[in-house]
Amino acid sequence: MKVEVSQRESEVAALVAQGLKDVEISKTLFISRRRVGEIIASIKQKLNIQSRVQIGILAYQKGLVVLNTNWDNVEVVI
Repeated sequence: MKVEVSQRESEVAALVAQGLKDVEISKTLFISRRRVGEIIASIKQKLNIQSRVQIGILAYQKGLVVLNTNWDNVEVVI
């Protein structure tokens, strides 16, 4: 099934994948927080997904974002 997303939806998806909150996305793209929410809802509906995490995963899979792979100074404590 082919689903097309707009340029703006792609931009928002990439920023969601980077971990930005709605208010940060709105400031970055110069749009209202409400509009960001509408765009995220549209992405979820078009792609039949439920969460921002899924948006992030799809954005990564489609090459909209690149993960920082420099883990040299990262310490994980469990």
